[in-house]
Amino acid sequence: MRRAIAGACLLCLGVLLSGLAGCRQTAALGRQEVVVVFKTDATPADHARVWALCQHVDGAVPEPLVTKSKYPATLRSNVRFRVDKATNYQLQQLFNCLKQDPSVTGYSTTGDSE
Repeated sequence: MRRAIAGACLLCLGVLLSGLAGCRQTAALGRQEVVVVFKTDATPADHARVWALCQHVDGAVPEPLVTKSKYPATLRSNVRFRVDKATNYQLQQLFNCLKQDPSVTGYSTTGDSE
């Protein structure tokens, strides 16, 4: 009888730990962003224009526009929108807005991974 109780406790503990591990793996799904990709000759004014142009899209929250950095990569990917709570329709509206500007070549979607 004691072995059965001990086995049941171990089984419950295993299920509980598996559930917690699953929460950790899916926690990043709530943090999503769209990073705008520009042509190589895009100017800081192009970046600012696109950042301002698409701020009206519901569900897409513009991140602060970084305009000064010693790292060129930071300045190339400084137009970002948080889309954690955006619906598919709102994402499509954002993508359509981004396509309107000739300096934009595309976008990438990213999520933080733990």
